[in-house]
Amino acid sequence: MTAAVLQPPATLRVYQDRAGRFSFSYPARFGAPSTGTDDGFGDRVAAIRFEAFPARFGKEAVLMRGFPLVDLQAVGGLYDTLSLQIFPDPLRAHIVAELPRLSAATFCDALGQARHLDPNLPAFASLSEQQKATIRSVDAMRNAQPRVVECRTEDDVVTFDKERAFQDGAPVQHVYGAVRFMNGPYSVFEFIAGGAPPDPGVLDAMTALVRSFQSR
Repeated sequence: MTAAVLQPPATLRVYQDRAGRFSFSYPARFGAPSTGTDDGFGDRVAAIRFEAFPARFGKEAVLMRGFPLVDLQAVGGLYDTLSLQIFPDPLRAHIVAELPRLSAATFCDALGQARHLDPNLPAFASLSEQQKATIRSVDAMRNAQPRVVECRTEDDVVTFDKERAFQDGAPVQHVYGAVRFMNGPYSVFEFIAGGAPPDPGVLDAMTALVRSFQSR
């Protein structure tokens, strides 16, 4: 028998949203779920943190509505909910309106790009040089020297592992996870983490978690 055959199946638990909006399954070894970052704030419908998840950063399953965004600056800061809070609301809306929309078909290409938006576009002609410089800086946040290790798409779910640095010359770290793109009241359900390379089987477990999402 192989080690894979001898290994017992993961024990799954079901997370039920307190408001009855959704549910999903997760491995018991991820630990008890708790309230995550900016849970319920803006388009961040819900954030659920798993304290025992084996990663240095992230550890949160996040449900989004509206324009698709992803955690941990996995596709640069302009696609990250927390990084976008740097901008005043009108400028943030202006930036998001010009960003190429992420989807299951475009995510892998965007993941490997160092830049995603040109602040010299005619749409930004009225901005100051300082505002344009801030757009460039946020776009590059935590996304220096990006290299896609793995990115695969199956139906509406993208599973990925990427190397990048906080800035040029900084140590390389991994960011990885699974993103499910949806239509209807919600746009994205994701589980993204980072730090060291993911352990074997972790990416598959993250993919299974986002794929198990059910809206009520």
